[in-house]
Amino acid sequence: MFDTQENRYITKGVNEQVTKEMQQRCFQLIDEKVKQEAVQLDYLQIFEFNRDDQRGTITIIHRQEEPFFIDYHECRITDALANFQIKKLWVIDDHTHQTMLLPEEY
Repeated sequence: MFDTQENRYITKGVNEQVTKEMQQRCFQLIDEKVKQEAVQLDYLQIFEFNRDDQRGTITIIHRQEEPFFIDYHECRITDALANFQIKKLWVIDDHTHQTMLLPEEY
């Protein structure tokens, strides 16, 4: 799963509500995980976001169910992310393409 960087798509909801910066960051985290030989990626990658305005950061929780793993990453709230309010994103790999979507778009 997720063994190519081609045929990546985003849904209308992601296009309208998620900055390009955050889209790229999520795909980058997947690509980094693919390079780790000890981890096999599931077809569904889950990203959760916790915004901390006091610290000026967003914690990105990257996880999957089977086999289970969870990683924590942090990014600064830039001007591009000032209005970012999304709580969760999914990225699904169906062997022919990868689609980033909001859970409510499933």
